[in-house]
Amino acid sequence: MRSPGPPRREPRARRAAARPPAHHGLRARLARAARGAAALALLLAGCIEVPPPPPRPPLQPKDIKVPEGVGLEIACTPTGVELCFDARDNNCNGVIDEGCGLHTGILQFTIAWEEPEADVDLNVYDPAGELARVGEPTASGLMKDRDCPRVSGECQEQNVENVFLTEGEPARGRYRVVVRLDKLNDATAPIRVRLSARVGQRSYSMALDLSPSAATEEKSVEFTL
Repeated sequence: MRSPGPPRREPRARRAAARPPAHHGLRARLARAARGAAALALLLAGCIEVPPPPPRPPLQPKDIKVPEGVGLEIACTPTGVELCFDARDNNCNGVIDEGCGLHTGILQFTIAWEEPEADVDLNVYDPAGELARVGEPTASGLMKDRDCPRVSGECQEQNVENVFLTEGEPARGRYRVVVRLDKLNDATAPIRVRLSARVGQRSYSMALDLSPSAATEEKSVEFTL
């Protein structure tokens, strides 16, 4: 009887085929390294605090120039609900004649007067010197929404003129607001006109007396943004 011999060895070629190729292992190591790098990047991103953008400074008029002898009302005293067509910020929320059919904006200029016969004009010039017109905004966005009085009865004897910023941020520079008595007609001089301006969230107001003469037919206010 033949004694058992030593265990058979597999051929070299078969043993080599059982191992994964070397380049497969390299790919696996590279993939693990890439995943580790991505995880580290996410961790670092979570630890970095990105500061928020600085807040914009509030709109504040500077170098205000008013007619001689005219008082500028800056502090607002609440008088209750908003009243229409008086060119005042009655409830002190920064908006002039709110809810009265007038357009508003972060820049707004409004005049009102009681004498229905008198024709008073509100002329607002932007920093480029362009005059705000009815229904057509200037390059800086100022527009006038009405011109009173009108024969068509559009103003209904509620004489108010209003200029506002249609959209966006106001242009920086020097603004000029001119209130002019165009025609007295059958009214009695002087004509008391209330001018109010909204700049940002604050309103400013003053009373102007106009008469038909070269020295008193118009009053102007200037300020810089």
